[in-house]
Amino acid sequence: MTFIGMSTGLGTNAYATVDNPYISDNAISDDSSDRTITLWKYEIRSTGELGKPGDGEQLDPNKAPDLDGKKLMGDVEFEIVRVLPRKDESGNYYVLDDTTKQKEGKHYDIDPDFKAIKQKTGDSKSVTDFGKTTFNVGKGKAGDGIYLIREVPNESGDYTYTDEEGNTKKIASPMQAFFAYLPQTKRDDTSKLIYDVHVYPKNIVNDTSADKTIDGQKGTSIKAGQPFQWEATVKLPTGLYSHITEDMTITNRYDKDGKPLDDLPVKAPFDLYADYFYIEDELNQALHLDDVEVEVFDGTNWVKLTLSNDYRVYKNDELVESSPITSPSGELTKIRIELTELGMEKVEGKYTDIRAIFHTHTDVDFNGVIENTFKTGYLIPGQKPVDTPSENNPEYFNGGFEIEKTEEDKGKVLAGAEFHIATSDKNAREKNFLASDGKSYTLNNDGTATPELPKDVKFLKATTDENGKAKFDGLALDWFTDKNGDTIQNKDEPTWEHAEIQRKYWLIETKAPEGFELLKDPIEVVVKLDPKEVTIHVENKTKTKLPFTGGEGTMLIIIIAVAAITIGTVTIMIDKKRRQA
Repeated sequence: MTFIGMSTGLGTNAYATVDNPYISDNAISDDSSDRTITLWKYEIRSTGELGKPGDGEQLDPNKAPDLDGKKLMGDVEFEIVRVLPRKDESGNYYVLDDTTKQKEGKHYDIDPDFKAIKQKTGDSKSVTDFGKTTFNVGKGKAGDGIYLIREVPNESGDYTYTDEEGNTKKIASPMQAFFAYLPQTKRDDTSKLIYDVHVYPKNIVNDTSADKTIDGQKGTSIKAGQPFQWEATVKLPTGLYSHITEDMTITNRYDKDGKPLDDLPVKAPFDLYADYFYIEDELNQALHLDDVEVEVFDGTNWVKLTLSNDYRVYKNDELVESSPITSPSGELTKIRIELTELGMEKVEGKYTDIRAIFHTHTDVDFNGVIENTFKTGYLIPGQKPVDTPSENNPEYFNGGFEIEKTEEDKGKVLAGAEFHIATSDKNAREKNFLASDGKSYTLNNDGTATPELPKDVKFLKATTDENGKAKFDGLALDWFTDKNGDTIQNKDEPTWEHAEIQRKYWLIETKAPEGFELLKDPIEVVVKLDPKEVTIHVENKTKTKLPFTGGEGTMLIIIIAVAAITIGTVTIMIDKKRRQA
């Protein structure tokens, strides 16, 4: 962003030149002093830091390198040329004081007798000259004249600088070229001249970034269907709002497509806002959107902004005016968040970061990977539009597996086999089974759970169909090596390749098909992202046919005994009657 007429150190009201009509008591320049321009290059964060116009004199030496906390910029290249003013239709020389108004070829020409000088401000290795450079244009009257100083891009066409640590950073927009007169008349005493003119040009520098996380991490894996949030975090640019206290002209203006616009004169006092600031996310179609929130960070705490007052939300390009902001899965949902002018004024200078929180969940049977990107951008008057995509985006993982149930004769499938799943062999044997909330509960013999299942939470259960098939979906997986066991992904714990992402579960049969034996032991299963990669074949043995209680031989003896007793009884009765007779 570039502004003319404020704190550039140019001194635009009086110059020691023969043809300058504004000097009534010109001093006479000597013919022995070096003519120099010392340039101190500073970065600022908003137009409110521009200050008042400079006077060409050096600041307090104890303050110059600091300038009220503003940071110097190293390795910024400048070029200085001498210019010759042209005459207008009346034969008067044009006054050269504003490069936004006076143009080469119309108001002035480049002096062909002066060899252009290019120099950079001191870099981080310079002890005394970091962010500073001095142009010596000559000695004595041969160096007198009007000079044009302009910033020079690097070989790739970008404008860059280095900070005190030696880091190279990009300048959003170069400073506007400016005129300087040598020697220059002192502003508070027009009988004296300045042979070393000090100028303090400034650039508004924005070092923005876009980072996305899931629940604060670069990945997550939980039971599908459970809620989780994506955080789209952006380092706030400065200059979204500025209170202008000095008349100025805003140069280097662009529209949202990057097309140049005319310079804009501004009369003070004036509140200047960015054209826009946005965060935009196209949510994966596998996600249910439950709500959207926006927060800003003050260096210690995250503070919620207010919908409609501080920011607006557009869902698929339609304005949403109330919460919750929801959308079902199965379709792409574009969410665009824009700061209002009140929001820009609220965050300027008070907060360092802003984040959009997207509350989401998946279907309970989701398997696979979800990666969500987003982008952010802004357009500040005096800068080109900035659009920044997120990088190193986080991922969400779920996996599953299939069960194939048969008799010992694998050609005969079995329906009606019921399975539960556990997170360890011990849990499986103790009937601590996994539930839909991702937690484990004990299944009691009477069908209750300990502790009691929360509302709408059920044990994960799969029953084979007529084809002997069943499956478990949406299971949490391990996606990085947790070296220290804190369950948090640290910098030295990179995310695994998708083919390596897995987790062990234990499958236990809790109800066998009619006429078949129940499995006695849990089955270890290595679950992966794609359920088709893992198929567990489970065989059931037919129940054996045990004899009746006491045995069939005993029953036969009893029958024979009863028959013998009956026959014996009848024989005795007949014999007794015969004797009586």
